[in-house]
Amino acid sequence: MLQRIQSIYLAVAFIAMILLSFRTPIYTLNDKLIMAQDDTKMLILTLASGLLALIGLFIYRNRTLQMKFIRVAVIINVVIGVRLFVVWNAFQVSLNTSCLLILFLSTFALILAYRGVKKDDDLVRSVDRIR
Repeated sequence: MLQRIQSIYLAVAFIAMILLSFRTPIYTLNDKLIMAQDDTKMLILTLASGLLALIGLFIYRNRTLQMKFIRVAVIINVVIGVRLFVVWNAFQVSLNTSCLLILFLSTFALILAYRGVKKDDDLVRSVDRIR
């Protein structure tokens, strides 16, 4: 069912990660804007998170697998945040605020999607108990 609210959250997370991958500068190093395409590890992490959100959007029939994909995407977003902190701390770069906001938006949308899927799963399990 693509009309569930968690589908919208997963679509928002996917779009946010694609924006972070290709359109948003991540940080500034020596007066040069560094995009995710310039940093291979960051590009792989952002694309993996976006791809997991997109796959989670379309496997709505298997809620347990969908929840696993969402959990892994949240973990990848946390790894991206830690990596940004390490780069900021090691190289004294200035992080782009829009990058951090997009990363926060994606993580928040994934958490809300997980809660929605979990709520649906609990509802289905409670109905199965009644039968």
